[in-house]
Amino acid sequence: MATSLDLHQLDRHDRKSPRRRNGPDPVDIHVGARVRLRRTALGMSLTDLAATLGITFQQMYKYEKARNRISAGRLYGLSKALDVPVTFFFDGLTGADAPVGRKRKDAR
Repeated sequence: MATSLDLHQLDRHDRKSPRRRNGPDPVDIHVGARVRLRRTALGMSLTDLAATLGITFQQMYKYEKARNRISAGRLYGLSKALDVPVTFFFDGLTGADAPVGRKRKDAR
């Protein structure tokens, strides 16, 4: 006799995670690389930039490596700390890297 499995009985590590398994989004990789490019061009250390933003070295490292996504507010703070417009982080994106938005059902 087959029994149904209750998700609450599973250890949280056994459940399928909604996270992407394919790796970081190409746009996130590009933005992180642009952050690193500007930081190094200014001769700023990862530690110094993290301190300026009030975050840890580890968090800043994850942003640059696209392990964590950068929020809009954080991106704005980075633009101020690195003295560039927010658009700087997206310069050089190709059409292949740009995300394709989903069409709304009612869009015509």
